[in-house]
Amino acid sequence: MILFEWGTYNALSTLKQAALLGTRITEIPPAVLSKRMSTDYYEDYRKIGEKYFTLIVAHGPYYNLTSERGLKAHLTAIERATISGAKIYNYHLGRRIGAGDLNVHLEILKKFNSINSEMIYSPEPATNEEEFGTLDEIEELVKAAKEEGIKIIPSLQLENIFLNELKVYETGDLVEASEKADAKWWLNILERMDKISENMIHIRFSQVVGIKYGERFYKKRMPLGMGYPPLEPLAEALSTYFVNNSMAKVVKKILFLYTGLPEVKYRDLIDIYATVMKLSIDKLMSKKTQKEYGKFYASPKVEEDND
Repeated sequence: MILFEWGTYNALSTLKQAALLGTRITEIPPAVLSKRMSTDYYEDYRKIGEKYFTLIVAHGPYYNLTSERGLKAHLTAIERATISGAKIYNYHLGRRIGAGDLNVHLEILKKFNSINSEMIYSPEPATNEEEFGTLDEIEELVKAAKEEGIKIIPSLQLENIFLNELKVYETGDLVEASEKADAKWWLNILERMDKISENMIHIRFSQVVGIKYGERFYKKRMPLGMGYPPLEPLAEALSTYFVNNSMAKVVKKILFLYTGLPEVKYRDLIDIYATVMKLSIDKLMSKKTQKEYGKFYASPKVEEDND
């Protein structure tokens, strides 16, 4: 049984390299959807992507979604993502504009949906207070969009959730926030988002450092093991959630995309995969053995050599 499918950013030039590593998801980077590439580029992406991967995801450009120019860029990106074979469109909600933010973003989703009503739209949590996209706000947006018949699941960019929900943008203290983000805290987040994520849950992650400058917190992505939040409690929570999901009556597909630095992303992704899967398999085997034999699996003791 596959507990989750994994992947990272890939332009057309790195698709085969990613496939060689065994990743099952590829994500079209924002730059690819922002540039004026030939139609052949996007069609070739779809042909190769569908050959080697089970799912193609697209990441929208970093344009202000609530501006006329930014919205137009996103609509064009959705057209290109559609040609490329993408089934999920991940995007940032952008800065707050005041009262009525929820209604504005719902209307934007309707415009997205007019371009491709089969695409699953996946809004990403905010990092700073002036950005729209707390978990509460994303829950409201997802529920409102579903009532309009729009396919939508939250995009759980975990370090953004860490920064926003623990208000690192106010304190700038990553160490203090890390002490609060234990395995139980992460598991509560995953279970909460599970309730509004139909059929699949979309998880994204990279470690970051950053500084608070004025009223804003600026994050910088780092290689695995050199940033925050710490991997260990997160991996523990992820493995628990994955195994609980595998035992549920309705098993959801779990998508995990590593969004770290391009120079080390493949190495880091394999390390994350190995860490989480080892914990998952240990828990899965313990549950299976407990069910069959009434006790947790225990490794046989090695008898001492008395000679």
